[in-house]
Amino acid sequence: MLRYVMSLAILSSTFAALPAPANAAPNPIVIQHCFITVPKAFSHNASGTQIVYVNRGPKAAVSVNFQVAYRNASRNFVRYVVDEGVFSPGDQIDHHFSLYSDVTFAGKQTSSCKALSVTWADGSRWRP
Repeated sequence: MLRYVMSLAILSSTFAALPAPANAAPNPIVIQHCFITVPKAFSHNASGTQIVYVNRGPKAAVSVNFQVAYRNASRNFVRYVVDEGVFSPGDQIDHHFSLYSDVTFAGKQTSSCKALSVTWADGSRWRP
């Protein structure tokens, strides 16, 4: 039994000493608001998705890939949208997308909203 405990201790200390994966950096995109926008007059469909976020990364981003999940009365949806432009560090970006404008509106709240990847101005990328 003592050998088994010592083996586990050595094994766990070996794994603790391994460096974290290179892509383990925290998400540089901080989402402040992400919601489905209310329907236009005489419509039952959502009018899109609003995402407000800040680039907390070390350099300008040129492309941010988002995953947005939404649930209405009939289905759970998971969709993707890419925001392209030049987004400097510290800038707040407030963009509206047509994402979910084809589904019945069931409230503003999304199930989840996160940045999946970022392409920096120098061509390098961040992924979780």
